[in-house]
Amino acid sequence: MKYANFHLARFVKKINRFTVICDLDGQDVEAHLKNTGRNHELLVPGYEVSLVFSDNPNRKTSYDLVAVNKLGHWVNVDSQAPNAVVKETLGNSLVVPGIQPLQRFKPETKLADSRIDFWGETQDGRDCWLETKGVTLEDGGLAQFPDAPTVRAVKHVHTLAEATKNGSDAYLYFVVQMDYVHQMRINEPLAPLLATAIAEAQAVGVQVVACNCHVTPDEMTLNELINFY
Repeated sequence: MKYANFHLARFVKKINRFTVICDLDGQDVEAHLKNTGRNHELLVPGYEVSLVFSDNPNRKTSYDLVAVNKLGHWVNVDSQAPNAVVKETLGNSLVVPGIQPLQRFKPETKLADSRIDFWGETQDGRDCWLETKGVTLEDGGLAQFPDAPTVRAVKHVHTLAEATKNGSDAYLYFVVQMDYVHQMRINEPLAPLLATAIAEAQAVGVQVVACNCHVTPDEMTLNELINFY
């Protein structure tokens, strides 16, 4: 997945949940932060960032902040990127690391009272449900999810568990939006209900997969599976 019209800048400060100020070639510009997390360890004054320009006249800002250079490593912070990179990978080969090959797939498909990111059909004709979650929080070489409270993720995990009980394959797929971590876990102190839901889902057959990504200022691609525990 590649971005067009990117510019390197320096992070200055956060204005509100979705708006930040960055220094672009000596000029302060407003940018849209495409992430609802806290991002305390990423939005540090002086950190190099990647801004993507948009000429849409209906936008409040002309730039999106999509990646941050954290101590020499690029971290993608675009919350839409995980779905986009999985969709692109499926579209190119129908094979995503850690997921069995599919015959076909369809994004954003309703299942019970949820909308799951991807439905697929396995090679032997069974339903396969795939819910992606982006991971941007890293501490001491360990990726963690989430970095802000989430109710929606718990609901999705319960839905996946019910799908496996009904004979479908189901995956909770963590897209770790950086390349320098090799293990991941749930941020249990922040999301104890999610940790419990995932453990219960794994017990009934839901597969939990974490994959890190190759990240540059203008690109993100799936890289390799990492240990989830």
